Amino acid sequence: MSTKNSRASFSSIYKGSRKVGTFTMVSILLFSILTINGAEAKEKGDQGLEKLYHVYTGDQYLGAVPEKEPVLDWMNSKKEELKKEHDLSAEVYLEDKLAIIPERVFQAPEKNGKVLDQIEETAIFKTDAKALKVDGETIAYVESEKEVEKALELVKKTTVSDKELSSFQDQSEAAEELEAGESTVTNIQLQRFDQAVKAEVSPENILSAEKAAEKLKKGTKKESSYKTVKGDTPEKIGEKFNMKEEKLLELNPNLEQLTPLKPGTNLNVIKPIQGVTVRITSAERVTERIPHEKKVVKDKDLLVGETRVKQEGRDGEKEFTIVTTEEDGKEKSQTVKDEKVTDKPVTEIVAEGTKEIPSKGTGSFIWPTNGGYISSHQGPRWGKHHKGIDIAQPDDYTIKTVDNGTVISAGNEGDYGNKVVVDHNNGLRTIYAHLDKIHVKKGQIVKQGESLGIMGDTGFSTGIHLHFEVYSNGKLQNPMDYLE
Repeated sequence: MSTKNSRASFSSIYKGSRKVGTFTMVSILLFSILTINGAEAKEKGDQGLEKLYHVYTGDQYLGAVPEKEPVLDWMNSKKEELKKEHDLSAEVYLEDKLAIIPERVFQAPEKNGKVLDQIEETAIFKTDAKALKVDGETIAYVESEKEVEKALELVKKTTVSDKELSSFQDQSEAAEELEAGESTVTNIQLQRFDQAVKAEVSPENILSAEKAAEKLKKGTKKESSYKTVKGDTPEKIGEKFNMKEEKLLELNPNLEQLTPLKPGTNLNVIKPIQGVTVRITSAERVTERIPHEKKVVKDKDLLVGETRVKQEGRDGEKEFTIVTTEEDGKEKSQTVKDEKVTDKPVTEIVAEGTKEIPSKGTGSFIWPTNGGYISSHQGPRWGKHHKGIDIAQPDDYTIKTVDNGTVISAGNEGDYGNKVVVDHNNGLRTIYAHLDKIHVKKGQIVKQGESLGIMGDTGFSTGIHLHFEVYSNGKLQNPMDYLE
């Protein structure tokens, strides 16, 4: 074997390694010498040559071993051990790739356990993962995209129910499709959560979706660098980062010598990373009653104080969507949208009388009953003077005021029984006695012919009849002088 061929062989071996650094000059010279010697021996028939293996991690040369299997077996066994221990489905690999380069020499070294021990001590294993970032800071690692989705779903479930989460859909579509009485979650956001990015981490740093969700919600703490500003003291920095002064001194052993602190000094601090906030937007389609209005119109045909319903009122109905925003279950805002009247209200119209009743009499009386006859005239009767006339057996028992006036009394009074007195505000007064029922009250203005009550026999009476008296300026008059 020529020297030229030996160099070609070396180049091929080097290129075939996964990640091998530049050899040291000594290694290259040694390799060249051994290879050349090996080539000379090959030319002599490969008599007495043995194979050895050079072991590298990254660009670091660890040594040579006579057999590669123990190294490979340990590495594969360790990978499986870590996968099983941390329940990983992803592959585990060395951070610095392991390269084993064979060589033929006249005499291989004895088994070198130190090389294997060195590999075990320095080997750093990694696995592919997803880093969950909050406000630009990594808060947890999970194994896969599937675990990312599971962790985020668990965080959302701290505020929304399984049913709400499963029915979650786009806000605009949900609001349009809602029927009256229905509600739905239209948007769920995790405030401050950035994204999940690819990462290479030690297997022991991988968390389950449940633990990652807990960290996402509660937040965590992380060692960070802080550049001091004017006026900073250890006490103020401790308050700013919620750290005890002892912990600040532990992280910065030279801090006491730096007092007073100069602006721009870099210090190690424990920085709190706030957890995510679950922001939920929900929509609810609501039905609400629209109270009807009441409108009063004047009616000249109705007396003052009289009313009449011209149009019955009816309440209406409307629908609208209430959009509510909550953060971690606390209401932050509420708006109303898409309002629609489904049933218009009907205004109640009430007519109110404007026609006034004249309280002054005309001076011309009408008959106080509907029909009937005079059963007893004014004058002497039973040893006494009968002050008025009695009217009996009318067509009906309605008692009417003989002229316009004002009721000055209405109630029971001794022998008169139920009695009404009307002042006609022109010097004349009339009395109506023995009524069964009274329809008016004191102070009421009555118009000629208006009902005062019902004929009866209350008080000192010989039967159902009306006792009627007339006074002019306080003096008793004969009713027959005024009645038509």
